[in-house]
Amino acid sequence: MMSRNPFEFEAANNLTTRELLDYYIEDFNYSRFLDSKRNIFLLGERGSGKTMTLLYHSFKVKYQDSRRNDASDLLDNVGVHIPCNTPLFHKKEYLLLDDDHKAQIIAEHYFVIAIVNEIILSLSLVGDAKEAFKPFDKEFLEEIGYIFNIPSRSNSNFLDSVRKWIGKIVFNTQKHINQAENIFYEEALSLGSFLLPLIKMIKQVPLFSSTHFSFLMDDAHDLNIHQIKVLNSWIAYRDHSDFSVKLATTKVNKPIQITTTGGSILEGHDFTIIDLEKPYFNKDSDFGKLARQIIKKRLLKINNLDIEPEDFFPTSKEFEAALEKYKEIARIEAVSIYGHSDPKKITDHVYKYSRAYYFRERAKSKANLVPYSGFSMLVDLSTGIIRNLLDPCYYMYDAVVSEASEPFEGIHFVPPHTQREVILNRSNALWKRLENGLEKEIEGCSEEQGKMILQLIDNIVSLFRERLLHHKSEPRAIMFSISEVNDASFVKLIELLRIAQMSQLLYTRTGVSKDDGKKDTYYILNRMFLPTRGLDPNGQHARVSIKSKDLWNAAKDNKSIPYSKGNDNSPEESVQPKLF
Repeated sequence: MMSRNPFEFEAANNLTTRELLDYYIEDFNYSRFLDSKRNIFLLGERGSGKTMTLLYHSFKVKYQDSRRNDASDLLDNVGVHIPCNTPLFHKKEYLLLDDDHKAQIIAEHYFVIAIVNEIILSLSLVGDAKEAFKPFDKEFLEEIGYIFNIPSRSNSNFLDSVRKWIGKIVFNTQKHINQAENIFYEEALSLGSFLLPLIKMIKQVPLFSSTHFSFLMDDAHDLNIHQIKVLNSWIAYRDHSDFSVKLATTKVNKPIQITTTGGSILEGHDFTIIDLEKPYFNKDSDFGKLARQIIKKRLLKINNLDIEPEDFFPTSKEFEAALEKYKEIARIEAVSIYGHSDPKKITDHVYKYSRAYYFRERAKSKANLVPYSGFSMLVDLSTGIIRNLLDPCYYMYDAVVSEASEPFEGIHFVPPHTQREVILNRSNALWKRLENGLEKEIEGCSEEQGKMILQLIDNIVSLFRERLLHHKSEPRAIMFSISEVNDASFVKLIELLRIAQMSQLLYTRTGVSKDDGKKDTYYILNRMFLPTRGLDPNGQHARVSIKSKDLWNAAKDNKSIPYSKGNDNSPEESVQPKLF
């Protein structure tokens, strides 16, 4: 019987509740903050786990999980998942309004409809909800019916009545917009007029007296300007006892922080940011530990295989032996330079140069590329993105299944030669995608910009290769920051980098500037670009400072990026060849 590929990377919205519970890993991603009453921003590009994190904390998933594990505090925090990339939020009728205030009222109206509908659906999952509401049904329906004309029939249930009324409101709104010369809907709902009073009513029921509602706004970068301002006004709401906003967005198109009144929301004061993209990618980092659990859990749940990732994705023996050889070469070299009196300098020297020496030798010929393989290598190649981790794993598993003889007896490991072949194929595919033109897949990207991004990335990788072959102090640096940003071309350059980010060819992180200690943005190419150029995806904890004008010249005119070979506390160039 053919086994299912455990590394399928289906979009989280397409997973069943059971699959989501089986796959999700709580550790190392700080998603536990979503159980708090604070407003939270989840930042990360596509594939970093934003939607999966929100869905996991939604009430419908938590409720399903509570059926296996007793959760007496389940109703303390009810997560209401609101996908923003839906037809309801993509309505363009607001463009017909010449009044921003009216446009924002319509935007808030649709927000309230979506959230109330999800609240009712979530509470309806609780078996005792209708019974709990019974003593209040008549009172609530009379109160809310008086204001909003919600029909009340004998033996009406409050939750069912509100759900049906919301459906009617959606119909009436669209009908009015389609027929009226003035599309503004004067009976629009708002946070203060309907959503908060509804929540206050719900909390009068003893079963829900301590309930806090978390509005889990997914794909907030897809919202229009008026919707964003409305949402920011909700985030600025000071009382968090009844509700909070958990907002997931990409970094590249992160929403503005301006409210409907022209004020602004501030990080630390109004919301807390959680960056789902990890700054370090080695197997001992938080992302490495998360990657380990993801692979172990999927192999166990889907294939009933209890195995360590290093054993399922073993490293090539040739690669391991070569690294040990060059570690010894670098150690001997360090002792010759520093003597035995400073063990730290020796350790640092081995870290900097051992892998560089090996990759230098292999990089001299494309036909002699490194045998890329091993769990640690897969973590490095992922660039801290979960989907980038699963992608090569999926193709590796599929390749082994395709090569398996009959009868099929399952897969217990992926041979290193298969790993190497898939890694190089996926690396070539990424380059091919770039060469085919980003204008074919990214809205707003021109053919000229697509060509410039190809030239920019090609020259950056060439710079990293030159550094690997010749740089004395930081030969394995594969990140960069931008200096002299006042150059006239900087705005155009940033637009190219933004498109590259949207394409997931480039990622950003925030670190401390080398010069003044301030926060600095540094850029990381998708590390899957590196194998076909013979570079080391492991890199080193260093980044290259490149002038804005040099990056622009590389993009516009395909000029090589200049660099200094460096000579800080590194061995003379004449020393290294003697060791080989």
